[in-house]
Amino acid sequence: MALINIDGDPWLTELDACENLSNDIQSQLAARNRENQLSRQYSIISGTVRVRLKQLGSELDQLTRKLGLLSSTLTAGEAERRQRRIEALQSKLIQLQRQFQYVEPAAARSALFETNGSGRGRGAVAFADDDDDDDPALIPTNSNYSVADLRNQQTRILEDQNEGLEALSQVIARQKELATRIGGEVDRHNDILDDLAQTMETTDGRINRETRQIGAITTQDSTWGYWIVIGLLFVAIVLVGIF
Repeated sequence: MALINIDGDPWLTELDACENLSNDIQSQLAARNRENQLSRQYSIISGTVRVRLKQLGSELDQLTRKLGLLSSTLTAGEAERRQRRIEALQSKLIQLQRQFQYVEPAAARSALFETNGSGRGRGAVAFADDDDDDDPALIPTNSNYSVADLRNQQTRILEDQNEGLEALSQVIARQKELATRIGGEVDRHNDILDDLAQTMETTDGRINRETRQIGAITTQDSTWGYWIVIGLLFVAIVLVGIF
């Protein structure tokens, strides 16, 4: 359930901005997928998306730190709901990073090995065994990529994947910490309930003792009344006998 930004809460405003940023990144990735990978527009969109992905990750980290500072002023349920929204955005960030890194195999081959040879049709490519991939003669003459470029791209992809896995690990660690805190709160509430039950038992015992004492006092008071009546009757008999 989405949180409603009441009274212009700055934290919720920043969270809404992060959600809008993630939606914008998703739209740009869809636009990039429609472009040729060797086109200038594809490179421009990729650079923009890379910057915005880093911006989104940085803003989510700031929101997490601010939520830690605000947690003491929020109810446990409100803090948990906000934490879940952050974790949902962090998961979406990981998905966007994977989409940014992923390249369609067929599109990548057609873009990397596209050639304009006069004796062969456009897009004709000669493939060799994997053992000959490092041979410069097998790299298309009109390709803008070299073996070193491909290796650097693979290295960057692996680094981005490692960053995504690290971010996912941090999300899981925060969820575990949140679950531990909730468990601690439950234990403390159970202790409070146990103390309350003991206090109620003690109070009930005292009330029973006081009730018994009041009953005894009431019984004694009624006995004294009988003795007074007997004494008055005795005096009356003596007076009648005298006179």
